[in-house]
Amino acid sequence: MTNFPIDIYLAGIGSVGHAFAQQLATLPTTSLRLRGACTSRHAFWLPETADPAHTLSFDEPATTTAWPDLLTQLTQHARPLIFVDATGSPDVARLYAPLLRQGVHIVTPSKHANTLEQTYFDELHHLSHANGTHYRFETTVGAGLPVVQVVQDLVATGDRIRSIRGAVSGTLTFLFSEMEQGRSYSEAVTAAIERGYTEPDFRDDLSGEDVARKFLILARTAGYSLERSDVTVESLVPPALNVVSQELALQGFAALNDRWQHMIKAARADNAVLRYAGELANGKITVGVQAFSTDAPLGQLHGTDNLIEIHTDRYATSPIVVRGPGAGPAVTAAGVLADVLKIARTIQPAPVAA
Repeated sequence: MTNFPIDIYLAGIGSVGHAFAQQLATLPTTSLRLRGACTSRHAFWLPETADPAHTLSFDEPATTTAWPDLLTQLTQHARPLIFVDATGSPDVARLYAPLLRQGVHIVTPSKHANTLEQTYFDELHHLSHANGTHYRFETTVGAGLPVVQVVQDLVATGDRIRSIRGAVSGTLTFLFSEMEQGRSYSEAVTAAIERGYTEPDFRDDLSGEDVARKFLILARTAGYSLERSDVTVESLVPPALNVVSQELALQGFAALNDRWQHMIKAARADNAVLRYAGELANGKITVGVQAFSTDAPLGQLHGTDNLIEIHTDRYATSPIVVRGPGAGPAVTAAGVLADVLKIARTIQPAPVAA
């Protein structure tokens, strides 16, 4: 680890952002310093003399969040700066290009930037390489699991990704596991929300959009050129419940309980279980509910586990398998912190003027 200060600015102080700040404060080092943070409404900078172990509080002198002003402050920052985006905002994702262009490093668990148009994905990675700035997004797929890194390493060493298949939503694995244990569909959804496993709008998970974005990120990282419109997705949310409030949508799920109970029982009769899975094959992505034998790895998933199988030219007969918890603020924040630490190990101090 470097022994000169590396500053961090945190955008988004929700469950993941707060967990990240708490984990950062426990590190046995003084080189990483939280210098500022913002929500969608308020922004603040900590004084130079702030304790490196400072944790977030809302007692800081704050101003109204104005991204044009913040962008200027971030890009003109005097010392090495890592911008951590935990907002999940597509508007903030659009700021990555000017940040990378001006030498600001970026770490994010947000899937927006990498799932906008293909040209933007390509621009971000070009800017990262051309300007010597780091752009890390490991936690966009699999929370703290090293899924993105595995794909990047395979491609970097000349291997070709043939297919990727798996359950990459800890939320939906939890949902189906709970239904297998006897909970109704609406009860399982409520339990996932209460445990903090879902996106801010739980329909992002249940619509399959979260899984679609994750597989789009994996496909693009593997070298495929695809747009979101190229992904075929099965939604678990009836169209009528997409246009009402979250509260009304949750109430409406009760009408689906009998249908899901019947499907769970039918799968069990065939010695199978239902899982929400995605697959990249033949250059195409499909996402939806599939039945897997209880003897298959994907059929043995429980809780919030993710499991990803990667077939390549080198791993043609037996895939690379990555498995582990794939949801929850703590594991996601730990993955974000790991990305920050990897960047910190490579940053060199700015040259001192003669």
